[in-house]
Amino acid sequence: MNLSDLRYLISDMDGVLWRGETAVPHLPTFFQTLDAHHIQFVLATNNASKTPAQYVAKLAKFGIAVQPHQIMTSALATAGYLASHAPHAKIYMVGGDGLREALTAEGLTILPRTERDDTADVVVVGLTAEVTYTDMANATIHIRRGARFIGCNPDATFPSEYGQLPGNGSLLALIQTATSVTPTVIGKPGPIMFHECLRRLGPSATPANTAMLGDRLNTDILGAQGVGLPTILVLSGVDTAVELALSTHQPDFVFNDVAALADAIRNEQGTMNKRPLVNASQ
Repeated sequence: MNLSDLRYLISDMDGVLWRGETAVPHLPTFFQTLDAHHIQFVLATNNASKTPAQYVAKLAKFGIAVQPHQIMTSALATAGYLASHAPHAKIYMVGGDGLREALTAEGLTILPRTERDDTADVVVVGLTAEVTYTDMANATIHIRRGARFIGCNPDATFPSEYGQLPGNGSLLALIQTATSVTPTVIGKPGPIMFHECLRRLGPSATPANTAMLGDRLNTDILGAQGVGLPTILVLSGVDTAVELALSTHQPDFVFNDVAALADAIRNEQGTMNKRPLVNASQ
C-alpha cells in the first residue's frame, strides 16, 4: 500500500497524538489533513484508564472533534471479551473509570475493591494511577485461590512529558511474580482490538486501503502485521530509531511524528518505495 491509497486509519493515541497532557506539534493540522483527504479513522489505545467520553473531552481540549464510537480502548475490548466468555463471572477489578464503565456497560459483576473473602472468578487488571498495594494484594489472593488472570494490555510503560512511566504491563508483572500465573492479555498486539476497529470502520476497510499508526513496535506494529494491515511508526512516543534498527518488526513507513505523516499524505510521498521513509517534522 502507498500513502496515496490510504482511506482508513487506525491510530494509537498515547505517544502518537500526545505525551501526557501535551499535544504533539501541529496535531489539529494532522486531523485536518485526514479530513481533507477523506481518510476515516478510529483511535485505538491500550490505555484502559479513561472512558471514551473522557478521550473525546481530551481531544476537544486540543481542538479536535471526534465521536465516542471513534474511540476504542483495551477496556472496551476486555469487557466485550468477558461478556462473551464469562458473562456470569464475579470480577475483581484493578483499574480506573474506563475499565469500570466498560465492564458495567456489559452487565458484568464487579466485586468490591476491598473484597478478600468471596473468591473472584476473574481478576482483571487495567492501568490506574490510583493503584495501591492493597489492590495488588487482593488480586494476588484471588488468583492464588484459582481466579482467572486477565490483563487489559501488556504495555510495560507509557509516554509522558517527563519520560516513560510504569504501564499496565508493569502491574501485570508484579502480580505474575506473586502468583506464578501468566495473564491472558486482551489488548494490542492481540487481534481482538484490531478486528473491532475494522468492524467500526466498515466493510470497505481492507488491508489495501487501511493502515495502523502507532509508536510501539511490539504492540501497534506487531499486532497490525498479525492481522495483515500495513503499518506506520512515528518516533514521537515509546520506540526510537535505535529500537527500530534492532527490531525484527519493521513497519512499512516511519515518520518522526504525525506532522511529518500529514506532510507525506499531502505531498503524496507514499508513491515512493514503502520501506521506510523518515521525515523531519515542520
